[in-house]
Amino acid sequence: MSKCKFYLIRSKKSEEMVDGLQQIALGCENRADAHGFLWIDAENNIRQIQLLFGEIVLEWFAGKGMKCSRTNRDLEVPEGIGYQKGARILHPLEDTTLIESVLEEVRNAEFPPEWSAKILEKF
Repeated sequence: MSKCKFYLIRSKKSEEMVDGLQQIALGCENRADAHGFLWIDAENNIRQIQLLFGEIVLEWFAGKGMKCSRTNRDLEVPEGIGYQKGARILHPLEDTTLIESVLEEVRNAEFPPEWSAKILEKF
């Protein structure tokens, strides 16, 4: 498995401050179903991280730590028009093997240089 290579997505939304936090979006150049978000304060401290790998969500919250969840969406989508995958509702993930696999993927990923060390120290 090749390592995920994340990049910054520049947008108007990433320039806005909401409740004292700025949201930064990350795309992945070599895995279409991987992306992420950082919420940073005015001093560029990360307050929250959300990384998605398919339907597995790895989150870190300042003062609370890490949690891993799975969405309720179908993983296998049949071909054709009109199929609804379902809403994204997060459910705690308890499969330690899967959690370790996702953590390993994060630890091996490449993030934008200005955020890499700050992201990796959380996981």
